[in-house]
Amino acid sequence: MTALYELSTELATINDAIISADGEIAPDLEARLDSVSLDFRSKSQNIAKWTLDLAGIETTIDTEINRLQRKKQVAENLRKRLLGYVKQCMEVADVQKIESPTLTIRIQKNPPSTEIVAEDQIPARFVRIKQVTEIDKPGILSALKAGEDVPGTRLISDRTHLRIR
Repeated sequence: MTALYELSTELATINDAIISADGEIAPDLEARLDSVSLDFRSKSQNIAKWTLDLAGIETTIDTEINRLQRKKQVAENLRKRLLGYVKQCMEVADVQKIESPTLTIRIQKNPPSTEIVAEDQIPARFVRIKQVTEIDKPGILSALKAGEDVPGTRLISDRTHLRIR
């Protein structure tokens, strides 16, 4: 079975032969062209169908990822609620530490942290300004399409992509 890249090389060779013969197609060249074209089209269609199957697999995987993420979130929420429940019960019972042969549960003080209660009253020396620079590619594209010269850019209009419907 011939690979698709071999068929495309053969088609290019046949095309070159037709061009060098000033567009005349000899009967043997026509037979080769028909054979290669049919194989090329068939293989391309089968590969396109395969990509559609792969797209379906991607969708299924995305669905499964979402399901597992929801399941993970439920487990995380339950874990946090259970830890909060144990902590609350220990605080009510005024128990600071519970020891067993396999684990130790202890209420521990957190390290100091900061709570902002009035952002507008904070001195300037504690305020950091972040600046984000972003290129407006859609705006540049519009300007280039309108014929405007935008230094440092160029309009690309010769790219192609494969569409399967």
